[in-house]
Amino acid sequence: MRRLIPVIAVLALLPLVLSAPASAGPPLTTLTFTEVPGQPVHGLTVDGVTFGFQIGGVPSADARYNSFGPGSASHVQDPSLEGNSSGILTLTFDRPTTVLEFGIARSCFCTLTPGVSVELLRPGADRTSSVIGATMSPIGIFAEARFAYDGPAIQTAVITFPSPGLAFRFALDNLTFHRVGAAD
Repeated sequence: MRRLIPVIAVLALLPLVLSAPASAGPPLTTLTFTEVPGQPVHGLTVDGVTFGFQIGGVPSADARYNSFGPGSASHVQDPSLEGNSSGILTLTFDRPTTVLEFGIARSCFCTLTPGVSVELLRPGADRTSSVIGATMSPIGIFAEARFAYDGPAIQTAVITFPSPGLAFRFALDNLTFHRVGAAD
């Protein structure tokens, strides 16, 4: 009987263990573009992300942190990072990330295929990359999409906006990432 009591206790607790929620995984950081006052993003570093913005290969002030775009849409809510769709937005992480998510809107009532193109560069000398495009669908007077990546670690994301003549401005919001090796 003495041996049976521990077995019964374990069996009694088994449903609680099996019904416990799974681990949520590593902690994520989300930038809502309220972290610092409004300013150009080129050269700005916030919570481990350094932003770059160029038009025609020249650094530009025409992309601003804590700015205004579409108001309140599905994936983008003001304030946001707002800028010129002719530019290239670069996100460089101080530590590699295995997760990259953000909402993106463009200033047109149209479907853009793709509406955004994201080149993901891995860390190290190899710097192999992959490019992911996302179709944007009209919501109100903007086309909008959610970009989501969960995979091998990346160090840099290079974001471009195909067909800038169709949608002159972009807004990016809710930038979520996980810094590999960050204190958990």
